[in-house]
Amino acid sequence: MKLVRQLVSGLLLVAACGAADAPPNAADVYRRAFEALPKLTDAESQLLRGQPSGVNAAALSLKLAPALEIYRQAARMENCDWGFDLQKTGPETLLPHISPLMNLSRAAAWEAERVKATDPAAFVAWHEDALRSSAHAGAGALMISGLVEASMRMRSLGALCTNLAALPPDLLAKLGTQLAALPPPQDFQKIMQGEKAFCIDWFIRRLFDKQREQQTAATATNFAARLRMSAMVAGGPVGLKIGLEGAGGDNFWLGLGQRRHGIELVSADLKRGEAVLFKNGQAALVLLQEKRIEPINLKLINDELSAVLGKDEAGKMLKGAGSNSMQLVRQLMETSDLMGAIAAASAAPVKDPEAWGKAIQEEQRKAGNVFTALLLPAIGTARARMDAAHAQELMLRVAVDVLREGPAAAARSRDPWGDGAPFTCRQTADGIELVSQLQNKGASVSLHIPRH
Repeated sequence: MKLVRQLVSGLLLVAACGAADAPPNAADVYRRAFEALPKLTDAESQLLRGQPSGVNAAALSLKLAPALEIYRQAARMENCDWGFDLQKTGPETLLPHISPLMNLSRAAAWEAERVKATDPAAFVAWHEDALRSSAHAGAGALMISGLVEASMRMRSLGALCTNLAALPPDLLAKLGTQLAALPPPQDFQKIMQGEKAFCIDWFIRRLFDKQREQQTAATATNFAARLRMSAMVAGGPVGLKIGLEGAGGDNFWLGLGQRRHGIELVSADLKRGEAVLFKNGQAALVLLQEKRIEPINLKLINDELSAVLGKDEAGKMLKGAGSNSMQLVRQLMETSDLMGAIAAASAAPVKDPEAWGKAIQEEQRKAGNVFTALLLPAIGTARARMDAAHAQELMLRVAVDVLREGPAAAARSRDPWGDGAPFTCRQTADGIELVSQLQNKGASVSLHIPRH
C-alpha cells in the first residue's frame, strides 16, 4: 500500500510539473488585447486604412496604445493555441479571433508608418511584430486563416521592402536575423487536410448525428425501419451486391444502380464502409461493416445546409442537385475524397497555383458535383496568394543580403519554385528586383527594392 501511495504521489508530481512547464499561450494574451481594443469611429478607422481623415493622429495613437502594447507582447511569444475544437464545433465558429487580430495588425502597421521618418528602428520593430502575429493568425488550419495570414504578411513585407535601402547597416543586419527567425507560413497541405476534416467531414458527421438525435415520425416510418442487411458481395463479374431482408422475410440482392421492390442502391463507398438506398423520395444509410441500416431525413439535409452555409449558398447547391437531396449526401462524400486527394498532392511546390486549381476544376466539371463547383475555383486562387506571400518573404531575406554584400549574394538563395535554382536578381533603373519562378495572375512573383 505504501508503494502504491508513493507511485500515485510521484505521478501527481510529474503531472504538476508538466502543467507548470507548459509554455505560455499567446492566444490568452491576444484575448486581453482584444478586450482592450477601443471602439473606433468611422473617421478613425478610415485613418488606419491610410485614407484622408480629420482625426488627430497623435490622439488616436494614445487611444490604441494599451491594446497595442498587449498585442506586441503576444506577438513575441512562440506558442499560440486558440483552443477551438473544430472537430466538435465545426467552421460555424467563424474563428472569432481573426477580425480583432486583423484590426490590431493594421493598427501596428499604421504606427510603423507614423514613426518611419524619425525612428527607423521603431518602424522595423512594429513590422517585425506584425509579421510574427501573422503566423499566429494562420494557426487555424483552414483556408480563411491561411488567407488572413498571407494578407497580414504582405502588408508588412511591402512596407519593409519599400524602405529597405534607407535602413542603416546595423538595422539592416538585425532585420535579416529577425526575418530568418520568423515562424514559417501555414502549410497549404495542412490547410487542405483541415478543410476536409473540419468542414466537409465535419458536416457529414453533423448530418448523421442530427439524424440520430431527431428520430421523428417521418424517419420512424422510413422504409429502412422494415429492412435488414444480411450479407454483402464485392468484386468479381457482378461487382458490389448487398443482401437485404424485408419485414415479411423476403430476401433479395441489390446491385449498384439496381432497383428491387422499389428500392434502389444509388451509391456505395467500400473504403468508407457506407452505401445509400433510395425509395419513393426516402433515403437510408447502410453501414456495410456493421450490417446496419439507418433512415436519413432528407429535409434535415436541406435545413442543415441552410444553417451552415446560409440560405443563398444552400439554395445554389439545392438548385444544382435538383429535387434529389440524397444526391447531396453522395456528393459530400465524393468531395471529402477529392479534398483528401488534393491534400496528398499538395506537398510538392506548384509553379502556377491558379492553373493547377483550374485543372482540378475542369477534371471535376463533368461530374456535376455542386460542392466541388463551389470549392474548387477558390483553391487555386487561395494557394497562389499564400505562396506569393511566402515567396516575397523569402526574397526580402535575399534582398537584405544583396544590399549588405552585393548582387552575388543572391546566388546563395534557393527559389522553392525554381527546381533548385536561386531567385533571379537584376538591377533596375531605380533599384533592384528579385524574381521567383512562382506565377500569380499570369506573371512571375517579384519583389522590387527601390533605391534611396
